[in-house]
Parts: sequence; structure tokens; C-alpha cells
Amino acid sequence: MFVVGSIRKGSFNRQLASMAADIVKDWAEVDYMDIASFPLMNQDAEFPAPSAVSEARRQLSECDAVWVFTPEYNRSIPGPLKNAMDWLSRPLDPQDPDRVSAVKGKKAIICGAGGGKKTEFSRKALDEMLSFIGMEVIGGDGCGFALDRRAFAENIWEPGDDVKDALKVQAAMLKEHTEN
Repeated sequence: MFVVGSIRKGSFNRQLASMAADIVKDWAEVDYMDIASFPLMNQDAEFPAPSAVSEARRQLSECDAVWVFTPEYNRSIPGPLKNAMDWLSRPLDPQDPDRVSAVKGKKAIICGAGGGKKTEFSRKALDEMLSFIGMEVIGGDGCGFALDRRAFAENIWEPGDDVKDALKVQAAMLKEHTEN
């Protein structure tokens, strides 16, 4: 399952996810979670869960791992991504004393494309949050990629071989952890 932390159609992290999908296509089926359709987390509307949340939970139940591609907004996790994880970390059954959620026990890997700090702060915060909600984070806060000024000014990113090589390393780690 791929989760792109930006809801912008032409986002750099969506491009990164597309590159990763091409790398894993021979051994993994890729499905994307639509976090843009999640309403704001609201415990008053938690049960029954909104349809977008229910669909994401169904997708998660059928996947072996989650690969998160995150930008960085104001040195942290983008709001839509945080909102999605808030929804997905909630118990599936309000009466369950163990508070089992859709993400608990799922393997996750993180990467991101952004400014000069290479999404350092959002990846670190995401690593901490995913671990806290019960996910098994592979490779800690993952890897990040810096976008040059041209990318932001002209909305053009031309990733080099270093990006593809780093994604291949992450893909291999993910494959190793999901085959066991």
C-alpha cells in the first residue's frame, strides 16, 4: 500500500511513489490510499467510520506493508497525512479492550522529497508516530531527497540515479521484511 502525504496531483512525492512502483512492479502489487477523501478526524463521527476510512481500512487489511512518501510542511508531517493516520490508528471496534486498529502490526517504510533538509523533520516525526500507533517501521526515518529551487519554481523535478538507487535499497528492505 502506498500512501502519498501530499494531496496535490502533481506532487513530487507522488512522482517518487511512481518511481518506487516501477521498481517493485515485478514482485509487488501496488495500491494507493486516497487520503484526500478522509474527513477531518472527529470522534463524534467515528462509529460507524466514514466510507473513505472504511475503504482504507479494508485496503490495509489486504496489504503486507505500507510505503509512505511524505513532503514536509513547516518542519512536520502534512496535515492530510497526519489526519489519515489519526483515523487509521483508532480502534476498529469501540468495545475492544485491546483497541486493535487497521495499522497495528503493519510494516511500514518511509521516504520523502522536499526542501534542503530532505524532509528530515517530517520523516522523523512520522517514524515516531507510526511506531507509537503500533506499526513496525523498517529502516527508521528512511531516506529523503532534496529538491532544487527549479523544482519549486517551475514544478519540475528530474530525479537522478541516486534517487532511484536509494529507492531500490528501500524496496529490497521492504521485500526482505515482507517475505518472512
